[in-house]
Formats: sequence, C-alpha cells, structure tokens
Amino acid sequence: MLDVKYASFGSLQNNCYLITDTATGKSALVDCTEDSKKMRDFIAGADLEYILLTHGHFDHITGVKGIKELTGARVVISAEDCPMLSSSKESLAAFCGAEQNNTTADIIVKDQDTIALGESVITVIATPGHTKGGVCYLCGDSLFTGDTLFFCSCGRTDFPGGSVSEIKNSLKRLALLQGNCNVYPGHDRVSTLDFERANNPYMK
Repeated sequence: MLDVKYASFGSLQNNCYLITDTATGKSALVDCTEDSKKMRDFIAGADLEYILLTHGHFDHITGVKGIKELTGARVVISAEDCPMLSSSKESLAAFCGAEQNNTTADIIVKDQDTIALGESVITVIATPGHTKGGVCYLCGDSLFTGDTLFFCSCGRTDFPGGSVSEIKNSLKRLALLQGNCNVYPGHDRVSTLDFERANNPYMK
C-alpha cells in the first residue's frame, strides 16, 4: 500500500510528491523543484530511496543535486531527458533565467521498467510529448503524470522536444489504463482517471 503526501513548490507552483510504502517505510520523491527549507521539512524523517523524475525541465529538477547529497537517494530519469540534468540549455533554465544545479542520474529507465519501493512496485510508462523522455509512474491506484496529464488539460508541446502528436498518443495510452487511478500531476489539482476520461478534452 502506498501513502502519498504532496506540496507545491516554486514560482511555477510545481507539485512534488513524497510516496511511502506503508509496509516498510521506504519512500521516494516524485520530482524535486528546489532544495529549500520547505523541501527539507517536507521530506524530513523519510527513508528516501529514490528521486523519481517525470522529465528534465528545470522546475522539476533544480533541487535534485542538494536533496541527493542530503539523503543519498538514487536519481531516476529516462535516457532521453537525462542530459537535462547537466545542461541549462536542455533543461530550459537558461531560457527562463533560472538556476541550474548540475547533477547526474543513477538509474536510467525506459517504458515498462519497474522499480521496487519496499513491497510496492512502481511501473514506468513512457509518455513523450511535453519532452522526448517524459514518463509517468504508476503504483497501485496512484498515477504520477508530471507535465503530461493535468486536471482537464495537458502539458505544453511548444518547447524543444515537444510534440502534439506524441502527447496525444501518450494521453490515449493513459486513458486505456485499467481502473480509476488517482492522478497526481506536476501542476494544478489532483484528479482521477475516470474524471479525466470523461471531462478532459485532450483525452477524447
């Protein structure tokens, strides 16, 4: 069973999620907007094994270096987005005048890879469209969608590596998942997959 705690960080109001396997207490952080007192308080006391990155844009990775050094958590990202961890151009930090704290990945994932978090199993779903290497993480009835799927919306496709056709295909793929997952996006409010199937114009 998975416990999910979340909070909003940074000027772009990114959602970061602390997920914990209740059987073992092992935790992972989904995206890491900043290394701040707020972030350190958010993860305080967690047995943090992973930092799971949905993609490599600066507003999702700026805090990775500091939190990795603090906790020893292993950084997980796709091969396509891995270069963003060490390039302010690739991560769009340079474009937006934002901070870039270069770091490295520990685990490179691809579609349908699985990650063990205590007794829970996290499945990687490749969802390109917002970036070439965007992924979602599925664990039980919890779906962490980064900037692929939002409440009644979806991620932008006008940045380098974005693709309208790819994000449409990714959203169709998420729509076909079984069950009514809780949807935990990278921005805005949480939702459910049934609600998005019925109301999100980008999923139709």
